Amino acid sequence: MPDSPPKTYRRFRAHGRPDEGGMDELRRLTERELGGTQGPAAPPEPAVRPAQAPPRVTHAEERRRQRALARVGRPWWSLRGVGGRGLIARGLVVLMGAFFVWAVAGYLAVRGAVSESNDRITAAARASLASAPGMLSNPTNILIVGSDARPGETRSRADTIMVMRLDPDNGRIKMLSIPRDMRIELGRLGGEKINAAYYHGHQAGIIRAVRRLTGLPVHHIISVNFRGFPAVVDKLGGVEVNNPTPLSNCPYPGGRTVSFPGGTISLDGDRALEYVRVRKCDDDFQRDRRQQAFLAGLKGKLVSPLSAWRAPWNGAAVVGTLSTDMGVNDLTKFAWLQWRLTQSPEDRYVLAGTPQNIGGISYVILEPSAAAEQLRRFTAG
Repeated sequence: MPDSPPKTYRRFRAHGRPDEGGMDELRRLTERELGGTQGPAAPPEPAVRPAQAPPRVTHAEERRRQRALARVGRPWWSLRGVGGRGLIARGLVVLMGAFFVWAVAGYLAVRGAVSESNDRITAAARASLASAPGMLSNPTNILIVGSDARPGETRSRADTIMVMRLDPDNGRIKMLSIPRDMRIELGRLGGEKINAAYYHGHQAGIIRAVRRLTGLPVHHIISVNFRGFPAVVDKLGGVEVNNPTPLSNCPYPGGRTVSFPGGTISLDGDRALEYVRVRKCDDDFQRDRRQQAFLAGLKGKLVSPLSAWRAPWNGAAVVGTLSTDMGVNDLTKFAWLQWRLTQSPEDRYVLAGTPQNIGGISYVILEPSAAAEQLRRFTAG
């Protein structure tokens, strides 16, 4: 076989790589020969990406952008460019500001009335009161006295004598009325009606008389002068009362008669005074029940949700006619408990006694056993 002609090319193999025909190495040699001293070949240019579409703007983002533009250069009070959340936030700020102003103004009104009311309580009366427990957590006895002077007299007799017991543990308010003609021993004066204790000993005298008669500690006192009574009721817009004892043509001072039907009745100031004071055609026991019904109606008026925004001013109007040892904090607690606790007709008592004429004077003589049972229920949980 004749010898093969010599090959005019060399076959290259890249070091460390499998033999792929030496084409890659041959290509590089050719590029160096053609390029001379131009150096290594430039890297390939990156592929040109197609132009991207602009990001899609949502409707909410566009609204925010428009509101931001509207807010530029606006005054602080303007609502221009304010969204829903901004309106809600500003509304809350306005409400909080209004509540703060309302609270401060109401507090100042009540504080002024309370200060005047506290000044009308004597030092002797304060010394006669029992040490007051925490009103929000312990039973508290509050003596309520309504008084008025007879024509030509400067000193008053107690026309209404009532102990209100606040019992937060059991969620109840109880009332114990003491007939104004209840006979007691009044020191050197001997046997007297209990209303004379106010006439002779004023606030301290009635506190001590009630404590001796019932054995109840008196923690606070509220004294009401009936002369300012009608104006307060009128300021409240009248009081609605559930009358338990209807009256017809009852004699009343001034040579006239008054009548009140049973059931729900509405009273303005003058009629309310007649209602709690008239006594010529029934006894002290029925009269005391009417007074308790009136206090229940007054409470309902003061704590009504419809008049809540006026509560501080209504309270100031009432406190302005009172004399009490309770300060702003205690009266605030008192008002809170009036709203929170239940006052039921079965928790209203009139201290048991028997009418009796002694020496031409009409008295009520205490019935010890019946009164003791009432006091037991009154103080029970």
